Amino acid sequence: MMRRSYIWAALFAAVMIGWLASGQLTPGIQADGPSKPVPAATSQTDQPFKVTVRTFASKLRKETISVRGRTEAFRVVEVRARTKGIVEKSPLREGDTVKTGDLLCELDMANRPTRLSQAQAQLQSAKRDFEAVTSLSKQRFASEAKKASERARMDAASYAVEEIEWDIRWTKVASPVNGILASRPAEQGSYLQVGQLCASVTVLDPIIVTGQVGERLIGKLQEDQPAKVTLVTGDKLEGVIRHIAPKADIATRTFKVEVQVKNPDNSIRDGITAEILIPLTASPAHLLPAKLLGLNDDGVIGVKSVGDNNQVRFHPVRILQQTRQGTWVAGLPDRITLITAGQDYVVEGEKVEPVPEEQGVQS
Repeated sequence: MMRRSYIWAALFAAVMIGWLASGQLTPGIQADGPSKPVPAATSQTDQPFKVTVRTFASKLRKETISVRGRTEAFRVVEVRARTKGIVEKSPLREGDTVKTGDLLCELDMANRPTRLSQAQAQLQSAKRDFEAVTSLSKQRFASEAKKASERARMDAASYAVEEIEWDIRWTKVASPVNGILASRPAEQGSYLQVGQLCASVTVLDPIIVTGQVGERLIGKLQEDQPAKVTLVTGDKLEGVIRHIAPKADIATRTFKVEVQVKNPDNSIRDGITAEILIPLTASPAHLLPAKLLGLNDDGVIGVKSVGDNNQVRFHPVRILQQTRQGTWVAGLPDRITLITAGQDYVVEGEKVEPVPEEQGVQS
């Protein structure tokens, strides 16, 4: 019996081996037909990446420098006493319009008329003595030395008269310029010494508008360059650059710029907030959508274009101004085809397939 069992086991094993060898258990093989191999996945041919492009042309951009500032007086003249005395008259008030020659302070005469009369009498006496000596000198009764001495005495008397006359003139302190009376410290009854302040006159014609310009823009400005001024009151004025500071403010690294504006009626006062607009010479630039700007691997800002053989190129740019319409940049050729969609997925030197935008070239 044991022998028969071995025989049956051997036969069963042979049948199983034959069945497996026939391929009935292999996936994808049909029992009633020949085996068919599964086709391998076909690989697509490499195609250039599609990007959207648009051609941009440069435009003449009228750049304007805008500076916040304020008005300042052209100058402030401090009118001081040239002689001493008590103030008898001070007819003007602070804020009054002043013209050249208007009386600001008048000092008392004191004993000046008496001193003048005395000096004039001495001058007349000296003249008579000199004339007498001159006559005697011609007859050889007086020496030339005596004549010279009398001439010197006469000249000294004349200088004394002139000095007192000037002292009398100086008792009336007048304005040397047209302007506005800013201050009047010398009230009636005050005593002024030589050099003390009688009044201050502010000169407002022309008016000066000052502002601070950054060091990157100061090189574009020059004296006598036209400028426009808009006051906080709404008044619009025109002037020219009068002065550009030769040295920057250490703290802010800015330069003071002064614009001179006519103000014949003194209507523009000192200290009004203003905006200075300085137009510059027009230069070619490109107005681009801000989304086109990006950085390369070195951190340089620029745009990507499609050049010869449809290869991607990176162009560094310099941003001039941000506006609602886009970003003004410089540094590009007059006419250039830029990638407007897909630029983030391509690198410089890569070959792409450009697809023009529907709107075509931007003029």
